[in-house]
Amino acid sequence: MEERGQAQNELTGAHEKLKNSMGELESRNREAGTLSEMADLLQSCFTLEEASGVIASSAQKLFRGFSGALLVFSASRNVLEATTTWGPSSPAERVFSPNDCWALRRGRLHHSSSDDGAVRCSHLGPVSRLPSLCTPLMAHGETLGILCLVTEPNGSVCGQPSISEVNVKLAVSVAEQAALSFANLKLREKLRFQSVRDPLTGLFNRRYLDESLERELPNAIRKNRCLGVIMLDVDRFKRFNDTFGHDAGDTVLRELGDYLAKFIRRGDLACRYGGEEFTLILPESSLEDTRRRAEELRTSFQQLFIKHRDIVLGKVTLSLGIASLPDHGTTAVELLAAADGALLRTKEEGRDRVLIAEVAPNRSQ
Repeated sequence: MEERGQAQNELTGAHEKLKNSMGELESRNREAGTLSEMADLLQSCFTLEEASGVIASSAQKLFRGFSGALLVFSASRNVLEATTTWGPSSPAERVFSPNDCWALRRGRLHHSSSDDGAVRCSHLGPVSRLPSLCTPLMAHGETLGILCLVTEPNGSVCGQPSISEVNVKLAVSVAEQAALSFANLKLREKLRFQSVRDPLTGLFNRRYLDESLERELPNAIRKNRCLGVIMLDVDRFKRFNDTFGHDAGDTVLRELGDYLAKFIRRGDLACRYGGEEFTLILPESSLEDTRRRAEELRTSFQQLFIKHRDIVLGKVTLSLGIASLPDHGTTAVELLAAADGALLRTKEEGRDRVLIAEVAPNRSQ
């Protein structure tokens, strides 16, 4: 009877172990499924915000009893900014210096237990004693941000002094997928920027101008709205290159690009058409409004003092030709040609002025 009881106990123990093993196996399968689903969704994301939302949603399923945050470096790389947070005990700081995180200082995962002697990241808050985990987001040799996890005060893992090895491995897996996704989105955005932006001035290029007009003109015609076009260039631009060198000419173009970006309204479009010639598209702007804006641009820009290597380059003036929909055409080719013709007339009449395009005889009838 004693042997039979012992055997029964051993059988019961084996059954419990098998049951626990099956539970762990099911849990690992769920985690693998969640990771796979997250990876699939990340491949379909177009923006950092979308990817951050996918990661936050998956992290809440993977890390029960945890709060967390996903933080990435700013463009200047001097601070990290939270793209998403979740849970009641998410990190206290939404923006902080890289020096405030031990994981970024060390370049690897940093695990803080609840022990009094544990080294904790200052961005978690001065009074936090909850176990935490900071995992760097690293891809292609570059650190992009961190994934931060903190146990919730009333969570199932709150009573544990440290975070389990399983959760540590999960955090590493999530951080790896997040880093690859962010790196791909960053590269995609860079390629997109290069395809539609002028590298010298940062304004949109001719390709983007053509695409925008193809979209804006039918919309304006359908809604019976005006659209203004301004073609402008720098007067006697060759003089700057001949007198001060081509670097000085580039400085003038950069300054003009920066000024145009600040001058236009929200919804307007500023493009570098080619060389020293630029184009402004002003939706819902009548011919008179376009003329007034062009005159305002001409007078205000020549008041700037442009310097190149501490040398004042002298007065910089602009010549501008304007056209509008529907007075001078209903297609991109017609409007750009009309505005460009007006710009050529400003050169013939002495530069530093604004001229309105002539209306074709067949259009004035």
